Amino acid sequence: MTMIIIAFLLGLIIFLFGMSRLEIGIHDASRARLQRWLVRSTNTALSSAGSGVLLTAILQSSSMISLLVLAFASAGMIPLYNAIGIILGANLGTTFTGWLVTLIGFKLDLQQLAIPLMAAGGLIQMFHKNNRQKHALGIAVFGLGLLIFGLNLMKDSMANIPGQWDISMLGEHSGLVYLLAGTLLAALIQSSSATMMIALSALYSQIIALPEAAAFIIGADLGTTSTTVLGSLTGNRIKKQLALAHFAFNLVVDLAAFFVLLPLLPALLAIVALHDPLYSLVAFHSIFNLLGLACFLPFLGAYSRWIGQCFTRSETHQTGLVNIPVQVPEAAISALTKQIQTLLIDVLNLNMRNLHIHSETLHTDKFIIEQLRHSADTKQSFDTRYEAIKRQEGDIIQFVIRLQQQALSPQQALSLYKLLDTTRAMVYGCKTLKDISQNIADLRHASEAELLKVYKDHERYHRHFYQELSKLFLSEHTGDYICEQSENLKKANDQHHNQLNKQVFDLARAEIISGEETSTLFNINREIHHSAKSLISALGHWSEVSPNRHPSTAVNS
Repeated sequence: MTMIIIAFLLGLIIFLFGMSRLEIGIHDASRARLQRWLVRSTNTALSSAGSGVLLTAILQSSSMISLLVLAFASAGMIPLYNAIGIILGANLGTTFTGWLVTLIGFKLDLQQLAIPLMAAGGLIQMFHKNNRQKHALGIAVFGLGLLIFGLNLMKDSMANIPGQWDISMLGEHSGLVYLLAGTLLAALIQSSSATMMIALSALYSQIIALPEAAAFIIGADLGTTSTTVLGSLTGNRIKKQLALAHFAFNLVVDLAAFFVLLPLLPALLAIVALHDPLYSLVAFHSIFNLLGLACFLPFLGAYSRWIGQCFTRSETHQTGLVNIPVQVPEAAISALTKQIQTLLIDVLNLNMRNLHIHSETLHTDKFIIEQLRHSADTKQSFDTRYEAIKRQEGDIIQFVIRLQQQALSPQQALSLYKLLDTTRAMVYGCKTLKDISQNIADLRHASEAELLKVYKDHERYHRHFYQELSKLFLSEHTGDYICEQSENLKKANDQHHNQLNKQVFDLARAEIISGEETSTLFNINREIHHSAKSLISALGHWSEVSPNRHPSTAVNS
C-alpha cells in the first residue's frame, strides 16, 4: 500500500510540473498577441466572459488568466467590469482540462508517446535557445509529455487500490463529505486540473461512484478560489475586488450545483445521452459552470458595481505600484507610466506653489487646469507633499528594479530607462527649488523695491514657463513638436537666467544690495534655472513614452 501511495504522489508531482511547463510554453509562445487581444476583445459582458473561457481552455490555466487580468485591471488597461467577466468565464474554461485529461489519459493509449514527446521538447529547447517562440514551443511539448507520463502513473497506482484496500467503506459517507474533501484538496494543492484528474482516476478505478465524484469536483471548484483569496490579503483594492468576485460567484454556483443539480444528475445525463462515467463527470462539471455563467451574465453590470463598492477604504498611502504584478510587462509599464504622470502633476504643482503661482492663473486648457487643481492639496504642508513625492520616486525605482528582472523586449527595456530618467529629472527639479524655498519666500516678502522686482520677474517668467510646460506634458502632441518647443524653452530659460544675473550684477555694482544679498540672489537665480532645466530634460524623456504622444509621428531621440 505504501508503494501505491508513493507512486500516486510521484505521478501527481510529475503531472503538476508537466501542466506548469505546458502553461508557460503556450503563454510565452503567444504572449504579445494574447495581451493585445485580451485588452481589445473584452468590451461587453459576453465578449469578456467568452475571452475568459477561450483563453483558459487554450492555456489550460485559470491562474495564469487571473494574473493577466489582475495586471491589466491594476494598470487601468481594462475596467473592473471587463475583468470580472473574464474571471467568471475562466471558471468555465477550466472545465476543458477535464475533457483533455479524459481523452488523452483514459480513452486513448498515449503512454507510449510520453517519452518521445519529452525528448522532442528537450531537443527543441536545446536547438532554439535564441528563438523565443520555438523555445517556448519546446517547453510546451516537453510539458505535454510529462503530463501524460504523470497521469498514467497516477491512473495505474489508483487501479491497484481495490486489490489491497476495502473500498466499500467509502460508500458510507455522504455527498457533503466529498464536497468538503474536494474543497480542502483543491485549496491545498492549488490546482483544479490536478483535483479533477484525481477524481477521474478514482472514478476510473471504481474507488468511488459518479455521484461522489461529482460532489468532489463541486468542492474542488470552490477550493480553487483560495488562490485568489489568499493572494489578495496583502494586495491592492482591485486585487481584493477580483478575489471577492471570484469567490462569491463560485460559492453561489457551487452551492446551487450541490443542492439543486447533483440530485438531478441522472436526469441531466439522460438529456445529454451520456453513459460513460468519465465523460459524465466532466460533462457535469461543464454543465453546472455553464449554467452558472449564463445566470450571472445578465447581471454582470450590477454585480460589478457592487464589487466596485467594496474595499474602497483599504488603500494605503503607498503608490498604486506596490501590489501590481510585474510578470506581465506590458501592463506593468502601462501602470508605471500612469504613476509617473501623477508624479509629474504633483511636481509641477509643488514647484508652482514654491513660486507662488496658482494653476487658475495659467492661460491653458481647462482640462489641464483641472488636473493640476485636483492634485493641489493646499491643506498639507510643503514638506509633507515633498516627502510624498520622494516616496513616489522610491516606489517607482523599486518597481523598475522588479520589472527589469522580467524578460523584456528591447523596446520595453528602453521605455523603462526613459521613464526612470523622467522620474529622476522631475524629482531633481523639485528638490532644487525645495532647497531654496525659504530664500524664495524671503525674496517675495522683501521690503526693498529692487529685490521685490527680482522676484516679480521670476514669477512672471515662470508663470509662462509652467503654462507651456503643462501643455507639453499633459496634452497630445507629435514628437517633432515637443522637440521644437523644448528647444525654445531651453533658449528662453537661458535668456531669463542671463537677464536676471545681469540685473543682480547691476544692483550690486550700484551698491543697492549688500555682498551677502548679492550672493543669495545669484544662488536663487542659479537654482531656479537648474530646476527649469531639469524639467525640460524630463520632458524630453517623457515625450518618447508618454501616453499623450501623437501615434502618427516618431519621436526624435
